[in-house]
Amino acid sequence: MKRKRVSMALAAIMTASVCLAGCGNTTDNAGSTKAGSSEAVKEESKTDTVVSEASEQTEEVKELDPVTIQFWIGGPGKQKDSDRVWEAFNEKLQEYVPNTTVEITCMPTAEYKEKYPQMLASGEAVDLTWIASWVTGSNQLIMDGNLMALDDLVDEYGQGIKETLGEDVLDMHRYPKDDKLYYLISWQGLYSNVRAFKVPTELAQLAGDTWLEDTQKVVTKWWNEYSSPDDLQAVFDQLDIYFAALKENDKLYAGLTQATFGAWLYPNRLSSESSLQMYNIGVPHMDESFTVIDTIQSDYYRVYAQNMAEFYKKGYIRSDIASLEKNTLSFVKGGEYTPNTSVIDVHNDLTPSAAQMYSATAGVDISLIQIENEGYLSKGDATAMAIPYCADEPERAMMVLNALYTEPELYQLLIYGFEGEHYTDNGDGTITTDYGAQGTADSNYGLWKWTVGTCKNSLVTQADVAGYYDELQAQEKDAIISSFINFVFDDSNVTDVVASLKAIDGEYKSMIDNGYMGDEWEATLDKWISERKAAGVDRLIEELQNQINDYVAENNITSWISNK
Repeated sequence: MKRKRVSMALAAIMTASVCLAGCGNTTDNAGSTKAGSSEAVKEESKTDTVVSEASEQTEEVKELDPVTIQFWIGGPGKQKDSDRVWEAFNEKLQEYVPNTTVEITCMPTAEYKEKYPQMLASGEAVDLTWIASWVTGSNQLIMDGNLMALDDLVDEYGQGIKETLGEDVLDMHRYPKDDKLYYLISWQGLYSNVRAFKVPTELAQLAGDTWLEDTQKVVTKWWNEYSSPDDLQAVFDQLDIYFAALKENDKLYAGLTQATFGAWLYPNRLSSESSLQMYNIGVPHMDESFTVIDTIQSDYYRVYAQNMAEFYKKGYIRSDIASLEKNTLSFVKGGEYTPNTSVIDVHNDLTPSAAQMYSATAGVDISLIQIENEGYLSKGDATAMAIPYCADEPERAMMVLNALYTEPELYQLLIYGFEGEHYTDNGDGTITTDYGAQGTADSNYGLWKWTVGTCKNSLVTQADVAGYYDELQAQEKDAIISSFINFVFDDSNVTDVVASLKAIDGEYKSMIDNGYMGDEWEATLDKWISERKAAGVDRLIEELQNQINDYVAENNITSWISNK
């Protein structure tokens, strides 16, 4: 039997109640309907119809069989109070999706990355899962047939999701080869690629009264007005002034974090559009000839590699960086500097409130040096929800997901736990949690708000800024849209090359990103380039170039920005 959405049934019941209370009254107001008139008869008939439909839909709601769905989500892992909160969540859920129990499995991202493909391979009946381009991948999951197409499910049970995200956003995330939806983004804003250097203001002042302004000018020229690799060298020269001043004042602390610049500085100078880059090849930023290169061979990357090695030798990168576990070092938090505190970071500067938000988390005033002049409307596959091919209860899973998008109290219970126990309502529209920006393994409870539903339903914690997500939505209206936002590279003809490059890059990339080869940096880089060539990187470049050329011709693309 085809079930109607629960929210539709509840809406019909409410409509019926209003009609029953108001029909039959006689008024003399202009334009009103008097009892006994032909219009009143029509209204009465309409009311009977609504009551009848509501009755039928209520019966269908009651007919929902008791079902338990399996829900996997990334996060801090299971916490001390998880079971109690999830039990309360299931009780609350009955208001929106009756006869439904959700069994939640929350895993840290490293564990999630390991177990997700195992679940798919075994065909385990998991009904609703978090996916992320940086953890599980997204396009590859679709190409391998591991995700259900969601169009019919969304039409039947996800109208609230459609209204929340909007048709344009849904269409933007359709898989271009069959125009179907395979995941629903967990909205945290689609305005992106406005990177910025983050530095504690008090530390930046040690580098000179005008260091922030001077560095901003150099950074703007480097990324937005680029003329040669010398522009990148000028950025490193400014950073050298900063690190040298901190070292002289005994405030260098941990210096640079592991691979911070390698992940966010875009040392390969590839386009900000992620679909045009993979495996360290891609189209360089601002290159409207759409020519694919091996960026590891570029002069630009060589400048990066040399400077990271110089920074290591000068002590700006910790001498034990190669042996440190991932995430040992972190940017300043809670106003506390320790030997594991890095003094510079790179992240997005998306709204006017970004510096305030970062300052709240850091516990000290943070200054931002913006890299991009303009931001992009990007895909939201960095965090999304999907239904695996092996799900037993896809309909019920979509009902639950719809409720999480549309019912703030349900979402807030899942994310934040119990008021008065896991967070305090400050009475001014904000809350205070017992953790920082998001829950950790040691927290009594607290999931990651950006993993499910929409952050528009989130609460304003001590690490947030009120109105931030409204600002993001406003920014999305004028964001740049890449002509290649729906381009998907099919690497099926070069899987052998891809496998080899992944292994090779895994060996060499951290050596360059962390600079710890010192004076051997150039020999190391040359060896990396040589091994990539031997592995067939030119075949991969040719394959990507051919697919880009075809996409350009099919879509009549003349610029990699479609709306300017």
